[in-house]
Amino acid sequence: MAYLRRAVRELPASGQGALLAELGQVEAPAHPAAAVRHLCASLDELVTPSARQDVLPVLADALARGQRGCQAAELLEHEARVLATADPPRRDAAFGLRLHRVLIEMDDLDKRPSMSERLAELTADGAHEPDRGQGNRPAHDEDRDRGRGRERERERAVRALQAALAVGTPADAAAVASYARDALAGPLPQDGAAVSMTGPALLALVWCDRFDEATDFLNRLSEQALWYDSAPARTLLSMGRSEAAYRTGRLQPALEAARQWLDLASASHGNPMVPLAVAGVLRVLVETTGRRTEAGALLRSADPERYGTGWQWAHFLEARARLHLAHGDLQRALDDLQECGRRQIAWQRDNPALLPWRSLAALTHLALDRPEQAARLAHQEREQAQDWGTPRALGISLRTVGMTTRGRHALKPLEDSVGLLEEAGAALEQARSLVEYGTARFAAGHTRLAREVAFQGLALARQCGAVDLADLARDRLRAFGARPRRAHATGVSALTGSERRVAVLAARGQTNREIAETLFITRRTVENHLTGTFRKLGITGRRELAPLLAPEGRS
Repeated sequence: MAYLRRAVRELPASGQGALLAELGQVEAPAHPAAAVRHLCASLDELVTPSARQDVLPVLADALARGQRGCQAAELLEHEARVLATADPPRRDAAFGLRLHRVLIEMDDLDKRPSMSERLAELTADGAHEPDRGQGNRPAHDEDRDRGRGRERERERAVRALQAALAVGTPADAAAVASYARDALAGPLPQDGAAVSMTGPALLALVWCDRFDEATDFLNRLSEQALWYDSAPARTLLSMGRSEAAYRTGRLQPALEAARQWLDLASASHGNPMVPLAVAGVLRVLVETTGRRTEAGALLRSADPERYGTGWQWAHFLEARARLHLAHGDLQRALDDLQECGRRQIAWQRDNPALLPWRSLAALTHLALDRPEQAARLAHQEREQAQDWGTPRALGISLRTVGMTTRGRHALKPLEDSVGLLEEAGAALEQARSLVEYGTARFAAGHTRLAREVAFQGLALARQCGAVDLADLARDRLRAFGARPRRAHATGVSALTGSERRVAVLAARGQTNREIAETLFITRRTVENHLTGTFRKLGITGRRELAPLLAPEGRS
């Protein structure tokens, strides 16, 4: 970057278009304001469509991150019209710019009501005959194949946007999953822009409880990312893995992926996805006692003024409310949840599969001795979850209904919640429901069954690494007259899933760098896992791992 800036200062002003474009693209992630100046200046000299096409998306993103989204959208639309009316017309390039415009406008609350119209226009653009190449020469088989391929790429892009827009209520998870599946089907994306386009579809698939499908796509992408190693690909991988791992109750992998996601997002100044990544880290830290100090430091680093008021901020508010609840600060938690709900409604994203804010607010009202408000919110969320149609969202809402219901009427929704969450593969939420179901059984006089159910919840909480929930389960079991044993603090059984995976690879002779590349984590994370493993196993180095992990080491 320093070399490019020096070249701009020392070379003649005329003929610097390509140099300014290169400098602006390098500056864009960390210095968007400077990038805007240099990229705008480059456009004054770049006249060929291909050269301008490389600059425009980067310039539009830099403008959007500088709170100039309207200007970015106008620029993209103007250039798209120029390309569409050229001789010969460049419809593929025009479609790409209009697609980028829609992506930017999706993060503009004022534009949200017109998104359906924008999407219809984009669909119509995508239905046009693809460009043939040079002039109007007859299309041969190869041209037709390429044309069909470009047409399919446009269809996939539209499906990704449809999935992203359709998650708001009223919504149907089966339809949204179908859109997302279409968007992710076919050849894997080959460049950063295409990878970024898959993000909305991937998140939609996770929110639809299609965890296996999302994981399969991420595994395929990770194999490809090994050789093109783009920042968008790494960001997409860490984002998808964080969301899928948290929702299935794998807290340590979720934390590792969320931290990597946050590091990557923070490298781009003003990135609107930062609050979403912060929320991913916060939710896991809340579940693991002893990390509250880290959560507090993370909160202090978040700056609402820097990231604006995008839809991502609602996720941060919900995560911060969870931290307030863990600290017993009920009123601050309720304030955050109410603001979270207001934003979700305003952004037309009020779906419990995205954020179960009503359930959390209901439990907060219950703790504040406001049973009527709690019951009303719980039933509202249950109705929404039934319309959406995924087991995880419905299981969470039914648990809240059971907790806000008195007497034996609480048993059925809690029992159904346990079954639905097991069906969803949502181990952490299933553990919560088991503990609450056991509590309701004990209140109904079913002591033996209450203990059995609560022990299941304790075991599942330990398996997830949810320390606070495990402590709650032990307290409830003691109240039921049981004597739960504490979890092993040392030995192989004390290792977390992530520690075990790292230890097995270390026992096989892999270096820290090789382990990090294999598991897609940082070397520092590998070092931390090995330190914890050595402490729990009472050893001083990796050479002593193999005998202790013999079954895993030989697998």
